[in-house]
Amino acid sequence: MREPQTTHPAWLPALRSILLRWERLRILYNLVLLGLVLLPTGGSFQLPSLSELPVLAVGAVLANLCYLAGPLADAYLSWLGLRSRWVTAGLFAGGLLISIPLVYMFGFSYALMMS
Repeated sequence: MREPQTTHPAWLPALRSILLRWERLRILYNLVLLGLVLLPTGGSFQLPSLSELPVLAVGAVLANLCYLAGPLADAYLSWLGLRSRWVTAGLFAGGLLISIPLVYMFGFSYALMMS
């Protein structure tokens, strides 16, 4: 008896390569945002206290949820025919530039709430 063959949609390999590329970029994204959190504007290194960790965890989850817009936009643009590493780089840079002020605003609002 033959095993049933599974067929994959034609777009699946392209989507897989886009998602894998963005998962590698997620490491850089998180490192940049982590650096912004750990190195305040004074330039001195300061680890967060235990009471700050839940808020930072919520911020990290929200930042990574926002990150999902990048691969989604990249997949859509690829579907439209714009397949280029420059598109990915532009989306990544634009998303990072949007995320940086959001991280500062999140931290600033937390600092105001705690004072």
